[in-house]
Amino acid sequence: MGFIDAVDKHVQEIFTCCTHKNSALLADGLDLSTAQPLIWEGNMLSNLACQQNFLRVLDALGTLTAQDKYHNQADEWIGYALDKIHDIESDLFYWGGHTSYDLLTDAPVLGNHEMKCVYPHYAYLYKVHPERMRRFVKAVWHAHIWDWPTLLFNRHGIYEPWEEKWDAEFEGGPLPIVENTALSFVNTGSDLILSGAMLHALSGEETPLKWAKHLLSRYDQIRHPEAGLAGYQFNHRDPCRVRESFKPPFSEQTDVNEVTIITNGVIQTRYGRAAVTFLNAAGVLGEKKGKAFLNVVTADLEALATHCYNIDDHSFYPAINDGTRLYPENSNEGIGYCPPTKLRKVPANGLMFLSYARAYHLTGIVRFREMAFSLAKGMGWDDLSTPVNFGSGGSPASNEAWVNKGQNDACALFGLLELYSATGDNALLQSATSLGEQLLRQYQVNGLIVSDSREGETNIDTALPLALLHLEGAIQGDRSSLPDFYPNNTYFDPKIVIRRWEEEGR
Repeated sequence: MGFIDAVDKHVQEIFTCCTHKNSALLADGLDLSTAQPLIWEGNMLSNLACQQNFLRVLDALGTLTAQDKYHNQADEWIGYALDKIHDIESDLFYWGGHTSYDLLTDAPVLGNHEMKCVYPHYAYLYKVHPERMRRFVKAVWHAHIWDWPTLLFNRHGIYEPWEEKWDAEFEGGPLPIVENTALSFVNTGSDLILSGAMLHALSGEETPLKWAKHLLSRYDQIRHPEAGLAGYQFNHRDPCRVRESFKPPFSEQTDVNEVTIITNGVIQTRYGRAAVTFLNAAGVLGEKKGKAFLNVVTADLEALATHCYNIDDHSFYPAINDGTRLYPENSNEGIGYCPPTKLRKVPANGLMFLSYARAYHLTGIVRFREMAFSLAKGMGWDDLSTPVNFGSGGSPASNEAWVNKGQNDACALFGLLELYSATGDNALLQSATSLGEQLLRQYQVNGLIVSDSREGETNIDTALPLALLHLEGAIQGDRSSLPDFYPNNTYFDPKIVIRRWEEEGR
């Protein structure tokens, strides 16, 4: 079965199994043993933030095959969805980390608005409903930004009317900011930045890009002046909940806090997910307008390679932003915000391979190519200068530090395609083809391409079908018209919903 046929089969299975009666919305996942939609606390959840890869797959299928049916399916689904999940008062959507939509009651499962590495397919959402998307992007910024002069924000937003502030003056100012309730995490920050950049690219409005670059500059500003490393956020709490985790001497260092610590999670979010996102934004914006995005990622990946990467075991090590490496034995279990598990090394994996491969494609910096090739060796691959045969089975790019093996393997395939696009070396395309064939064998179950395990549950947002379509595009000679891949974070954490239910006495 060819890649296009396999992905088409997957798409039609999703529409068959995940469509609820009297609704064009799709359930988020399936029980593989019954092929029935998943139910949580009596709710059949439909979270459009957890379905953006599936939207990109439909878009890519329509583009690759030139068949209208795929775009027609996407248009009908998304047009309906944007009406159902739109909150009239706030212009926010019922989606994300703490809010969803229930297909059984046809009503939102309401917590608060949160986007952490969602990275929606803005181009398609805007095509279907441009004015609603323009209003949504403005609403996201106004719901999450607490202080416009400094851009201090919180990852949680409230579904309520907002007052126009986009004409405020950005002042910047010294960092870090000490504030005990705001959470300027880069996972939400990168979503805010992407939304502003994409709204500019789609509508031509200058204001969204202006604010996106201002927020990007805050993450650049916390970079260590010599080492160049930067952490997860630009505010921290006092007393410091990170420092209290550490043993001496780090527990006594005032420069140890949430802004300066690069944990394994920071490595994979800022230097992995957000890095690829900013590189994609740079590609969309073009050389002049995208330069700031490219510069931030270049500085990040250079510093990470210099101070955190160990070529002997092909792993990244947590550190303070001055380059001092950290290890699990440096912190205490059960105290504070940085337990030993956050200080474990990050072995070579598909996400970090993709980050350096995409950076090499866009910058041509030789060191990034060398890093990508080294990470490939760390994943157990042969020298990429010759074709790699993945036919022996197993999970080609997964490791014990990765939760979603399926996305990690998709990232690995995208990484090979990025190197091929950068070099034109046919050995890389041969390796990518072999990997794609192996991954299809590994993750295909009864016509579905599953997100992780072949048993149990699967979500519909697996990235592998999109990777296979990009592979097919490369084989045909051009994948540039296909939607970019974003290493998103597909999840729903119901704790805010449950808290509301408890307050309501449910």
